[in-house]
Amino acid sequence: MKRYLISNLILFSFSALAQNEYPFQNGEELEYKIHYGPLVAGKAVLQVSEKNESYQFLAKGKSTGIFNLFFKVRDSYQSISDQHFLRPLYFNRDVKEGGYKKKEKVFFNYPLNQAESTRDTISLTENTQDILSLFYYLRAQSQDSLHKGESLPIQVYLDDAFMDSKLIYMGRDTLKTKFGNIASTKWIPQLESGRVFEDEYGMYIWVSDDENKIPLRIETKVLVGSIKMDLVKYEGLKKPLNFIYKK
Repeated sequence: MKRYLISNLILFSFSALAQNEYPFQNGEELEYKIHYGPLVAGKAVLQVSEKNESYQFLAKGKSTGIFNLFFKVRDSYQSISDQHFLRPLYFNRDVKEGGYKKKEKVFFNYPLNQAESTRDTISLTENTQDILSLFYYLRAQSQDSLHKGESLPIQVYLDDAFMDSKLIYMGRDTLKTKFGNIASTKWIPQLESGRVFEDEYGMYIWVSDDENKIPLRIETKVLVGSIKMDLVKYEGLKKPLNFIYKK
């Protein structure tokens, strides 16, 4: 695990809709257990809250157990997004991954059409999203017209630049989880290979095939080993999960 690892794991799940049609709500919390090979390596938590006609999205990831002894991770992300258009207003990142540390604050100035960070100012793109707000923006996207092999374009702000990628739809699936068998859709995101990931198409994501569209599992091969991230706890969902079989 190196820099951007937690970022990329939480980055990929699913035109802004009317506010009451968003698939998430105030109080939603998702907790994941992360495995590095056979080891329990850490956990990640995603939370949604509302304040002053804005959403506050929080994501925290940390290493646990024996993994914490030789590669300590303490990552925190915050995104404040407009409720009407799901576009970010402010983004804060504070990551500590082994010997790597990074702090970043970004203000999105739409009247001046620029992103203003602690290091630089760059022009905004047509559909600006930060690495955390994108997670919720994509969940609000309609996927009804997609066919297997088609993709959704992704563009995200990170490190004073915009990264272009895509999310490929691989069809419907049934995923066995600790809660039971859940109807899901399967996706492959395009990644930046060579720095952390072994292959630019080496990650698989299962998302609940219902109105919530929450990530259920992420699997990927990295340069050394493999990582699996499973949903182990959820609360505050807007709709019940679509169970095929519930334990």
